[in-house]
Amino acid sequence: MDLDLPRPALGLVITTQVFLGILFVVGLAAIALLPGFSSRVAMSLPEYAELRDPLLAIAISVTILGLIALAMVALLVHRIYAGTMLTRTSLLWVDVIVATLFCAVVLDIVGVVAISNAQAGNPFLGIVQAVACLTVVALACITLVLRSLLRGAIVMRAELDDVV
Repeated sequence: MDLDLPRPALGLVITTQVFLGILFVVGLAAIALLPGFSSRVAMSLPEYAELRDPLLAIAISVTILGLIALAMVALLVHRIYAGTMLTRTSLLWVDVIVATLFCAVVLDIVGVVAISNAQAGNPFLGIVQAVACLTVVALACITLVLRSLLRGAIVMRAELDDVV
């Protein structure tokens, strides 16, 4: 059964996909530029050179998680436009977004531990990392609430399909 569900305008979908694509390319560029940037920082601050590798790995990992989340959002935007959002596979893409957010929280905590063990940074950096961690947890919780709404809509759609 194909109900005539309202869909976003094609121009809005294309604009959204273009911006998501630009962000994806910027993320790839960041991954390519991070090693050179971290080596310059290690040379300018030799007392913290031992932090180069762990913090570089964390930064690249967080960027990769961001790229995965961007790809999942692009897939969901396409599914919304195509009218296939109310299927169980959409929940999988939302689950991937939630998993990437929780992995980002773990990486933030690992970064805090690495920096504090090396006695680097200052208290302001700790505050920034704590706020970042809380923000990502809040985003994950919001995404989980929206996932439950999506799950409910999928169940209602299945019931409607059964009735019709």
